[in-house]
Amino acid sequence: MMAAVLEGPGRMNLREVEDPKCPPGGLLLKVVASSICSTDVKMYERGQRDLVYPRILGHEISGFVSERDGRGPGVGERVQIYPGVYCGSCPSCRSKAENLCERIRIIGFNLDGGFTEYLAVPRASVENGSVNPIPDDLDFEEAALAEPLACCINSQELAGVGVGDSVLIFGAGPAGLLHAMLARLRGASVVAVAEPLDRRARLARSSADLVVDPNREDLFDLGMDLTAGRGFDVIILASRDVLVDSELFSLLATRGRISLFSGLPPNLASARLDLNRLHYREHMIVGSYGCTPAQNRKALELIPGRIDVRRLITERISLREIMRGMEHVGERRGLKAVVADSG
Repeated sequence: MMAAVLEGPGRMNLREVEDPKCPPGGLLLKVVASSICSTDVKMYERGQRDLVYPRILGHEISGFVSERDGRGPGVGERVQIYPGVYCGSCPSCRSKAENLCERIRIIGFNLDGGFTEYLAVPRASVENGSVNPIPDDLDFEEAALAEPLACCINSQELAGVGVGDSVLIFGAGPAGLLHAMLARLRGASVVAVAEPLDRRARLARSSADLVVDPNREDLFDLGMDLTAGRGFDVIILASRDVLVDSELFSLLATRGRISLFSGLPPNLASARLDLNRLHYREHMIVGSYGCTPAQNRKALELIPGRIDVRRLITERISLREIMRGMEHVGERRGLKAVVADSG
């Protein structure tokens, strides 16, 4: 079968690989849709902490069961795959934080992923509820985008986004737009987006009360006008280019929360903070990495009719055009590129 194999940083080759065998107790998936994430581009360009070479990338995956060994969905059933393969017994797993499993393996990171024709799904994924039936009113492309939506759900649950909150999102890429739609669904009264790229800012206007170019406009003044001088209850960093400093905290309301949704580059990761500001105003910072299987299932339930993920798909490619899709995402020509067939 054909697969896009990442051999090392900057070296991805489309080549024939051996067909995978159905794992004992697992299943074999015929991949129908696998969307390209900015993390895939990062791994292609410079690696990632969980990445092991050589690797077939792709962790936003849907398809149908072509073979199974034991329990689980039947042959021909349409399914979406939660990419984490977790142990189920460590303290994190027992507390339903499976994304923080001590022994986690991740499809598309240290297990082969969806940029291929067939994917071997291990027994643990079947037994732990990581193979999810696709609702009848959802197509394969929409189902593949359940995983990034689930990551947004994780962030907003941890930050406590709720009814009446004012929310500021940095970045209007795919994650930023999902965050804006999700915040509305969770009852936020005000949603603002900070985005310097005009083509992305235009897409955010249908989901936000305010869209600001932070390079040309005064975000503080506009934000205070929008929130009647209180500041924002929640700030979500759906961009890697935001400095976490006193200026960012000045945008927060009392008891405001900052969600570190995107991993930060080394030059921005070592922030110097006025901890007394956090003390006196009861500010909070919360990390957010990936999602849990329960949040993945919730995302599948939210998409039909409630979260319009199709607006994120700006490029459809075949597997043979994988590098065009990587460039589309990496150069921010659009939003999501989806490998929609394996020919």
